[in-house]
Amino acid sequence: MAYLSGLNFMIVSVYITLDVIGRRFFHISSAVTDEMGGYSLVFGSTAALAFAMSTGSHVRIDILLPKFPPRMQAILNYTAYALMALFSAMLAYYSWKLAVESWQTDARAMSFLRTPIFIPQALMAFGFTVLTVQTALMLAVALLESLRNHRLEGFRIVQMSDLSEGL
Repeated sequence: MAYLSGLNFMIVSVYITLDVIGRRFFHISSAVTDEMGGYSLVFGSTAALAFAMSTGSHVRIDILLPKFPPRMQAILNYTAYALMALFSAMLAYYSWKLAVESWQTDARAMSFLRTPIFIPQALMAFGFTVLTVQTALMLAVALLESLRNHRLEGFRIVQMSDLSEGL
């Protein structure tokens, strides 16, 4: 999903650039650049959330965490992952609920394209769903490892070097 997100941003960047050049030098425009850019931002940002979770890229403010003993740090990390799974599950649930409601009412964007609004909403909901699954799996794996080793284990964070070796 991270690669799709990156590809999405590259494509929309080219699209916006071509539209700007067209407007500036040839006086032509697609007239939907802002709409497509918005949809691209929704998809690209939510599609990359799970990857960010697996690489430890989400913003955390760890001012106090290093001051605690290792066992308390582990407990707080488990709590943070559980809360993140719960929060992302709520986002996913309400995003899907909104997308289904938009689909049922045939809600459309107030724009030139009249895009069925459930499409970007469903893409956003899908991104939140994948984030929920990723977070829940990371939490479950860490808990199972802790049970197997009879001590609290840390979370497996994917390093970028791990990814480049796999390519």
